[in-house]
Amino acid sequence: MSILVKHFYNFLNSFSPLKIAEENDNSGLQIASFEAEIKGILLSVDPSKKAIFYAIENNLNLILTHHPLIYPSLKNIIKEELIGELIYLIIQNHLNLISWHTPLDKIEEGVSEALVKVLKLEKIDFITKKEIDGKVYGLGKIAEIYPPLTVKELAERIKELTKSWVMIVGNPQEKISKVGICGGSGGFLKDVLKQLGINTLITSDVKYHLAKLAEEEGFNFIIMDHNISEFFVLEFLKEKIEKFLQKTKLDIPVKIFKEESPYKIL
Repeated sequence: MSILVKHFYNFLNSFSPLKIAEENDNSGLQIASFEAEIKGILLSVDPSKKAIFYAIENNLNLILTHHPLIYPSLKNIIKEELIGELIYLIIQNHLNLISWHTPLDKIEEGVSEALVKVLKLEKIDFITKKEIDGKVYGLGKIAEIYPPLTVKELAERIKELTKSWVMIVGNPQEKISKVGICGGSGGFLKDVLKQLGINTLITSDVKYHLAKLAEEEGFNFIIMDHNISEFFVLEFLKEKIEKFLQKTKLDIPVKIFKEESPYKIL
């Protein structure tokens, strides 16, 4: 018995359906054959050159990433340019690339939930949510902090538990008992949280003007590395995939690739 890319694709779609993806997202098969037999699986946040070479060296012919390689759509494929080089590498080495982006952000056990668990907090609910076909999906999570911590104390916990650099916007000494958490770029959730009476958000990629506005409004951001904020969902995926593979009675390796942050903090 073997497992083909199409079987794996259908499995992903069964618990994290593509129909809940953001309108401008490009989740699903990126470069692949539905009929290819899977020999090994690599999980990575990014479809980077290092991740692709790791897959080649370890005979892992299916790469599942969170971030898409083709995003937005391409107008050309030129081997001497980075995206073109990666596409050539994937095709010439008979690899299959699948990306599962915003659907993995929106499911109950998705990106933000994985971060909540790593930070050892107690989740309450999604920050924003919507019911689709009888199931609730959403973005970000609200979590309870008990006993309450100052923003600085929480930031120090995040740094210790995630091994990520951390920045603070706002008042480091303010005590908080609830916090919003959104892996990836979640700064757009600030006003939603304010309406819910929550004035602190753990996220990534907060630009200067939003940070300055938040500071003047008395809102706090705890900012961490984008890759690290989304990395922990790969453990959830690995466990889910291994349980799925057990049903096939095939010994297919599933590996996680962890990449260093591109930011070098001096």
